[in-house]
Amino acid sequence: MQTSLPLEEFVTMQSYISRRDLLRFINEGRVFINDELVDNLNAEVKFKKDTVVVDGDVIQYQFSYVYYKFFKPKGVLSTMEDPKGRRCVGDYIRKLGMPLFPVGRLDKDTTGLMIITNDGELSHQLMHPSFECSKVYHVTLDKRVSKQTIERLKVGFFLEDGPMNFFQVSMVSDRDFILTTNQGRNRLVRRSFEHFGYRVTHLKRLQIATIDLKGMAFGDLISLSKHEIKSLRSNLNILR
Repeated sequence: MQTSLPLEEFVTMQSYISRRDLLRFINEGRVFINDELVDNLNAEVKFKKDTVVVDGDVIQYQFSYVYYKFFKPKGVLSTMEDPKGRRCVGDYIRKLGMPLFPVGRLDKDTTGLMIITNDGELSHQLMHPSFECSKVYHVTLDKRVSKQTIERLKVGFFLEDGPMNFFQVSMVSDRDFILTTNQGRNRLVRRSFEHFGYRVTHLKRLQIATIDLKGMAFGDLISLSKHEIKSLRSNLNILR
């Protein structure tokens, strides 16, 4: 069972302090663990044992984890805040009145499922490539896709940052597909089709691991049921 976290993850999970502000407090000498001055974001924090003080305030460890699913609309950034004042996921999360963070970054123009939580271990396993968590997408393209391209999508191909393939490709129409992958690199679906000369006109993430969008509308933020939490933890082999 996880008993510690990097300082950055602990503070952003247990408070409303952003990464940017935390880094500023560190640089100004206003962050301490057990009365010792901290000089980096990755300093280890042990649950229940360490006392973390940021800008004069003790960051209390919360014992309960919470989990939500969010249907991100088009035009919303996948961040907690935006210096330009654009709409972001944080605008929705703050309404819950508790320190949470989004999991599963999506492009501004991509819609679909994100997980909102304060569970750092689950977040790490959902997103880190080594855990190969599956994600399902619905993609619409600007033109018909050839059979050869469909086969290449499944067999595998190379992008500039490494190999890629979709282990499931289901045709909805000659321009619409349901795709499943266990990779999560930046703009992966869009770049994959650009590689073959296609432009993505619509992209929606339907599912992450065992959690899906069924019954949800744009902007919905819904607490996961006990069954959903149990199935998600089981899928990720989190035993708690």
